[in-house]
Amino acid sequence: MFKLFFATPDKKIIADAELEEITVPSYRGELNILPGHAPLMTTLEAGILRYKLKSGESQKMAISWGYCQISSDGVTVLAETAVVGADLDIKVIEQHLKENENRLANESLDDVQWEKVQHEIGRLRAETDLLAEKTH
Repeated sequence: MFKLFFATPDKKIIADAELEEITVPSYRGELNILPGHAPLMTTLEAGILRYKLKSGESQKMAISWGYCQISSDGVTVLAETAVVGADLDIKVIEQHLKENENRLANESLDDVQWEKVQHEIGRLRAETDLLAEKTH
């Protein structure tokens, strides 16, 4: 049995559900995972995570960075944030994106601050992409 465990620091999104397939935004691009995939551990980038359960339920979420582990038993995804399109407001996202891009352009940031702003921009762009997919 190929199972999915998916969580953020705030909540368990899904636990021990039979998985048909999952696509994660890994560090080097999208990674499509099916039962029988070779064991692997990878970091995740901000992007859209998609999964389909054996029950037929499918879900798309915008996630920020995290980790994904693939084993013979299934897939474990730990993401800093995960949000579905229904929970997003494009005007709020665009405002936050503009503020963060202005910070990069106009402020003198140390390495930690710069990385934090880059992660935030990545998360906001993933959320924008999720909303754009929803309208097509």
